[in-house]
Amino acid sequence: MKPALVVAALALAGSTPALAADRIGERCTGTETLQVGAKPPTHVPYTLSFSADLAAGTYCYDRCGADQSYRISEARSNPVKLANLHRGGQERLLTFDRRTAALSDDQRFESGLGRVVRKAQATCVPAAFHQPVVRR
Repeated sequence: MKPALVVAALALAGSTPALAADRIGERCTGTETLQVGAKPPTHVPYTLSFSADLAAGTYCYDRCGADQSYRISEARSNPVKLANLHRGGQERLLTFDRRTAALSDDQRFESGLGRVVRKAQATCVPAAFHQPVVRR
C-alpha cells in the first residue's frame, strides 16, 4: 500500500507546477512605433499588464473585469497568440513568448485621422495573476 501512496504523492506533486505554469501574470514595458495616416512614425513608451489562464484559454488586461477579458487565439503555441484577429477593418496580433518574456503587439485599423499602425515590443516581468472573467 505504501508504494501506491508514494506514486500518488509524486503524481500530485508533479501536477502542481504544470497547473501554475498554465497561469501567467506579467507586467510588460517597452516601446511602440505609432503611425497615423501619412504622418511620420513616432516612438512612445508602451506598458501592458496582463494575466492569462492557458488551461481555460482566456486572458485579460489590468484588473481583469469582464470588459477586459478575452479568449486566447492559440494558448498552446509559443509564442502564445493572445490575440490574432482580422475583423471590421482591424487587425491585431498580440503574442507573448514564455521562454524570453517578450511581448509583441501589432495593430492596424482605420480612424478618422487615417490608417493607424501600432507596433510595440516589450519585455515582461512576473506580476500578480488575476483570473480572466469572460462572458459566455
